[in-house]
Amino acid sequence: MGLKNLGIIIFLCFNLSLSCYAGKLYKWVDDEGRTHYSDKLPPSETHRARSHLDQQGITVKQVDAAKSDEELRQEQEQERLRLERQRVLEKQQALDRVLLRTFRTEDDILMTRNGQLQAVETHIRVTQSNIKRLKSTLDDMEQFAAQRELSGKPVSKKMLKDIDVKRQALQDAYSSIIDREHHKNRIRQSFAMDLKRFRELKKLNSTTNPIEEAEESFNDALQNVFNCQSDMACNKPWRLAKQYLKKHSTTAVKIDGANIVITAEPVKEGDISISMSRIEDPKKGSTVIFMDLQCKKDPTRNMACEKTPEVMQIKAGFQQALLQ
Repeated sequence: MGLKNLGIIIFLCFNLSLSCYAGKLYKWVDDEGRTHYSDKLPPSETHRARSHLDQQGITVKQVDAAKSDEELRQEQEQERLRLERQRVLEKQQALDRVLLRTFRTEDDILMTRNGQLQAVETHIRVTQSNIKRLKSTLDDMEQFAAQRELSGKPVSKKMLKDIDVKRQALQDAYSSIIDREHHKNRIRQSFAMDLKRFRELKKLNSTTNPIEEAEESFNDALQNVFNCQSDMACNKPWRLAKQYLKKHSTTAVKIDGANIVITAEPVKEGDISISMSRIEDPKKGSTVIFMDLQCKKDPTRNMACEKTPEVMQIKAGFQQALLQ
């Protein structure tokens, strides 16, 4: 028998077998690679990919294999990410519309930012004035208490309590300045992002990065703040801070408390007075050491005493000195 006749016989046998099935015929491949044909799909095979054949053996429908739990989970995650992406996109588009409606030029953004920064700076200057008054009052109270002790007279409990209250008020004032400096940083960061996005939307070229500039301004503003992971972690830095104060202050120590050290107010031109405060923030679970500098302007220099090289150098070296 020739190969041609053999092929015809196989074809006829296959078609005769299909004709035995009056309805739907299923075709699938098992795990071992064997092909199966049946008019009924066994329950154990419903998860497999399969073909539906008609009586002529022609595929009329293709059914994919059932997805695994992991594949279903991945599909759900992909859908969640697509929805989240759409939400973020719509939010950004809304913010862009507000940004372009609010500001017409870069100068508009900078003027608004500077106005908000100036408002916070005004509060800081008021607090600094209060600090000077608190220091003066506390100094008088400390001297009065010291004189009574030297003369053999007792210091009343009320006086001691009042001294503690003033010290706490002074620390609260320092803490307020730190909080407002952080507020200024949030303003800078927010407007830096707005300015960067505004330039992107308007296709404006610039050689500066406003976000980096905002970070530099913040770092410069808080050179006199040292952050500790915990109050206990501040023990060594606090000792180093007091040494730093004695090394750089030109006036003598007037108040040496457990959490605050203050030198005398500046008297002559070029004097630098330094205060150190150890401030705990229970809400944040952290402690900071804050250095406050006061100086008396030298009339021979055409600059604010806070901007003199001596003061700037003290600020610049503060944090590094406490890391030793």
